[in-house]
Amino acid sequence: KNNNIAIDTALTMLIPPPKSCDTFVYVGAPILHKPSKKLLTGTGTLFGKNSDRPSEERHEVIRVRPRSYESTMSQKEVVQCTYINVPRDKKTLDCVLSRPCWMWGCEMGANECGVVGGNEAVHTLLANELDTRDENGALEKRLLGMDILRLALERGTSAKHAVEVCIHFIETYGQGGPCCNEDMEWTYENSFLFADQTEAYV
Repeated sequence: KNNNIAIDTALTMLIPPPKSCDTFVYVGAPILHKPSKKLLTGTGTLFGKNSDRPSEERHEVIRVRPRSYESTMSQKEVVQCTYINVPRDKKTLDCVLSRPCWMWGCEMGANECGVVGGNEAVHTLLANELDTRDENGALEKRLLGMDILRLALERGTSAKHAVEVCIHFIETYGQGGPCCNEDMEWTYENSFLFADQTEAYV
């Protein structure tokens, strides 16, 4: 009996605690119509995500109000993301975002058009782009996946439009840079899930 306890204790110390970053969506979910107390089938979308960020990292839920800029604005006007600048859009949408406090981007969010989104860390055949270095040997800084997610939510008027925004920024700027404020070597690529009331994209 004592040997079994010792083995269990040793295994507990060797095996890292379980963690996951899971995202789900259910398009066409039944919604309760409160006045009539009836279930309306096929009318809603359920979206959820949990984040496996470092446990000591502080997160916040913020509202980013919509912004409109002059149609004659200079092409030099930019948005400062976590590490790099990208061109500013003429209009952004009202969003609620959940994010690590130190970064510009977000882990999940929703906008005024009913578009929701979340990101997932992935490891692909293109992951070697993440290890490119600058002249000082530090990871080359590009857009974080979390920056791309926020840009898509601030600009995407539908799930499909959010995907198109996401693709544009990945193709134009790529992904890269430290994904943790405390560990400048931790980096990963991201996949994304976007949904609205009628459809979802992975």
